[in-house]
Amino acid sequence: MKFARVTARITAVGATLLMATVPGIATAANGSADEAARPVAYAFTGAYEVPELEGTEYDKFTKVYRSPSRPGVSGVLPGTPESAKDFIPVGPYSTGTSWFIHVNAQNGVFDSSVPPAGATQDAYFTSAAALDRGHAASARVRADYMLEAQNSLYDTATDHRWLYLDDVSSTASCMSPRGATAGATAARLWVRQPDRTLAQVPVPEGTGVYQVTGVPLRLAEITMENQNQPPFADVSIRQVHGPEDLAQTDQWSTGEVNAAAGWRVDVVSYIVVDGWRTDLYHSALILGATTCSINR
Repeated sequence: MKFARVTARITAVGATLLMATVPGIATAANGSADEAARPVAYAFTGAYEVPELEGTEYDKFTKVYRSPSRPGVSGVLPGTPESAKDFIPVGPYSTGTSWFIHVNAQNGVFDSSVPPAGATQDAYFTSAAALDRGHAASARVRADYMLEAQNSLYDTATDHRWLYLDDVSSTASCMSPRGATAGATAARLWVRQPDRTLAQVPVPEGTGVYQVTGVPLRLAEITMENQNQPPFADVSIRQVHGPEDLAQTDQWSTGEVNAAAGWRVDVVSYIVVDGWRTDLYHSALILGATTCSINR
């Protein structure tokens, strides 16, 4: 059995207040010891970690909304143009992107992709991190998510949606070493089933996990050797319970006390040859995550 090498690739919805690099959450912008001891929070709308294509160089970068070093707010707030909708292509187009994460979109990349009946279809999303005058750091994300996939070769199905997570709300707050909290909710969840229908399923609560196996779903990227084989995936979704559930956690979990919340989608992709699973790829997608840290 061949396992693909997994490389970290994090991206987030763009906006004018987005920071391009994150040197580590325990260090403030000016590097002073006083600011390094303050709480810090991050909000990112969506992130992913997928297998790397051999012979290609991905656009490896991190973009997050970081709480300012002085009291204020950084990020996307409701009512601003950038808060209406956005989308994240999972991988650069040049290497065969086939998954798309849509935020608050009324239509996807494909005309047939629309929110399922019963979704809230909010007009705006929120993704922001703040530091208040008492030096308490907090972050919040509220959004709707629609995940699409291109069809595999010879797949003529018209429905490209494979997951919809409705009315996500995630928060994280670090006021003191004893006051680091985080939590996430979602109103409704739809996931593609083995018969290819997009079915509403229970939203996982607490440590629960929703899992479905044998879902027809194209790999996160194109590889020439498996284009002619029907691709499948085992999909699971659960809440984020700590920084260890995020991708590239060393970018924002360097405090002595950390809290994180959000939603994590794990996808094990494979093809079936002569009744055997082969070419397994593990991908992780993070939806609506918040995190904060504080030193004792």
